[in-house]
Amino acid sequence: MKRSYSTRILGVIGSVALLLAVSLPSEAASLSGQVIDEEGKPVEGLIVSLASFPGDAPPHRHQRFQGIFPPAPPSETDATGAFSINNITSPSVNRLTLFPERNSDYEMLSVEIEGIPIYLDQRQHHFGGLNFAIAPDTDITDAEITVRLRMRIRGRVLFADGTPLRNTRVNLMVSHRDVDGRGRGRGGGTRTLDDDGYFVDYVDDGEAYYTVAVTYQGQTVESEEILLEEGQRVDGLVLKLEGASEPPKERVVVAPPPRVHDPVRFEAARKREREGMWAINPDNRHAYKMIHCKTHEEALTQATAQDAHLVTINDRAEQEWLLEVFGKEKNYWIGLIDDSEEGKQQWDNGEPVTYTNWHSPKESAQASDENPNYIVLVGMTGKWQMARLGNPLTRMTERAILEKENLVIGAPEPEVDVEKP
Repeated sequence: MKRSYSTRILGVIGSVALLLAVSLPSEAASLSGQVIDEEGKPVEGLIVSLASFPGDAPPHRHQRFQGIFPPAPPSETDATGAFSINNITSPSVNRLTLFPERNSDYEMLSVEIEGIPIYLDQRQHHFGGLNFAIAPDTDITDAEITVRLRMRIRGRVLFADGTPLRNTRVNLMVSHRDVDGRGRGRGGGTRTLDDDGYFVDYVDDGEAYYTVAVTYQGQTVESEEILLEEGQRVDGLVLKLEGASEPPKERVVVAPPPRVHDPVRFEAARKREREGMWAINPDNRHAYKMIHCKTHEEALTQATAQDAHLVTINDRAEQEWLLEVFGKEKNYWIGLIDDSEEGKQQWDNGEPVTYTNWHSPKESAQASDENPNYIVLVGMTGKWQMARLGNPLTRMTERAILEKENLVIGAPEPEVDVEKP
């Protein structure tokens, strides 16, 4: 039987300390607790995130999110299901979700804070989202999130000879009719199959009869009706197209126009493609370059190899120029190090710290362990955040910005990939 969860809180949520008036000064708060399944067992490896919005209500889900506060770093649950989200902007309205919000393998059923349970109505299709407020400078430490695996259909698309349809975009349509016959519906769109021809579709319509149809190059193959009861999953669906494996595409070779091979120009082009280009800031005449790297240590290694250092940001104008040139969509390692053992902050090229732009005032002063804490410039917000070992932010940062004060043009080994203003 399908569950129905009331969206109302048992008790008046306004009486709980996490609800507040939004006129108080902005101070950081925190939320920590445990994620468990329906049997009370801890769930490991889930990323819990919290988005914050100004005002007393979050934007409508169909509206474009404007004025979003700097997001608090998400937290991944450990073997005990524990999570901890710090530096939450308050006062604000917050939305607690599992990341990625619409594609998490789990959904939230309820959240218990300070002994008050909040049940979520799964029929609202909020994908486990919970909107609430936290009082300024409040540390909530006993939150308990109960989750369960989302209902889903996992299938595979094959040609008639059993060859998977690999890495191919198809049209996937999932239809359902209620068990009691009172309603039906359908939804879908373009999907890309994986390397073995698999797809995953999460169904949020509860107990029903489901039918899956895949269309590829004008040919549609449809499954039999599948009865999914509440909480069930189907992982073995196979859909076979009528034709044999896709014939190899004819390769057309077009001869390039004749040209004289220039080894210097060829090597310069390869170097630009491999390493990127230096951009000159007209205000200070320093050269900057964006590089790809998996870790802070790899960024330092590349900087040393290019006789440069990780970027030193000395004022607001310099940061605005950097984000304008290299983009605000990504995160970047910068050269500031918070040395917890020595209790000081410094740029890795030795310059004094004359400007900061921390996500939270607390973050600029706190130290967590004996290891240095490296700093990330979050492009979306323009704020600086510490990236400690194990923090999901470290896995989300795959770029760094290098800086060089004296970029020499015309030396025996010239930097041929310089971009002038």
